[in-house]
Amino acid sequence: MTPKPTLWQKLFPLLLREAIATLQGINYLLSTAAEQLKGVATQRAIAPEQLAAERAWIYRGAALWWQGMGWVHQRLPSHLQQRYNRATLTALAIALLLILLWLNPLSWFQSPPRPTVKATPPPQPSVLVQPRPAAPPRAATPSPPPAPIPKPTPTAVAIAPSSPISDSLTVRQQLLAICDRYSNALDPTLTLTPSEQRLELMLANSWYDLSPTKQDQLAQNLWQTAHDLGYQTVIVVDTEGRQLVRDPVVGDNAIVVRRKLI
Repeated sequence: MTPKPTLWQKLFPLLLREAIATLQGINYLLSTAAEQLKGVATQRAIAPEQLAAERAWIYRGAALWWQGMGWVHQRLPSHLQQRYNRATLTALAIALLLILLWLNPLSWFQSPPRPTVKATPPPQPSVLVQPRPAAPPRAATPSPPPAPIPKPTPTAVAIAPSSPISDSLTVRQQLLAICDRYSNALDPTLTLTPSEQRLELMLANSWYDLSPTKQDQLAQNLWQTAHDLGYQTVIVVDTEGRQLVRDPVVGDNAIVVRRKLI
């Protein structure tokens, strides 16, 4: 009784047939292309020594492949060495490559999908606003009755002294006028302590976009104006509280201690 052929015995002739047909087709295409290229070389008067196959990289690669197939052939069992030689192993390798391409032909050439990124609106520019001091809580007491309004006399005229708020507004306007000479976005937020003759000035991050020369000029103008208004100590910081300008130890020029954001 004849034994039933295995799956490999059925597939091997098909694989061998496809490998032979593929190699024959490749050989025909390569031979045609080689003849055309030889004709071009003849027209360009290129020396035959420069066209020797031994000098080509593909020739060296084919030689290495042939040596590799010999290495594989030597490590096969003895009964497989008699059945498969180097040429047969090469044909099987090409057949397996064709099967892989046939199973998923497009995955070899498709790039992985890129993650979609939702478009986000550009961030709005931040505006520095001076916080108002919180008013102390008042106890719930009944409102007193309205006091009678005294009639004004023509001889008594009271002159109210200038309040710290008006002084702060004056200082702010003068310093803003200096900042506007360099950049309209350089809007400072002021923190004033008139009783201690101390002025703390906060600048926006556009300070770091100015050149070193403009930074020196702006620092000196702010420092000189604040001293002319009566402030003995002037501190200039950025929005993170990092000091930008300090008072000079010797001389009358402000010292810039931070020019870059990083």
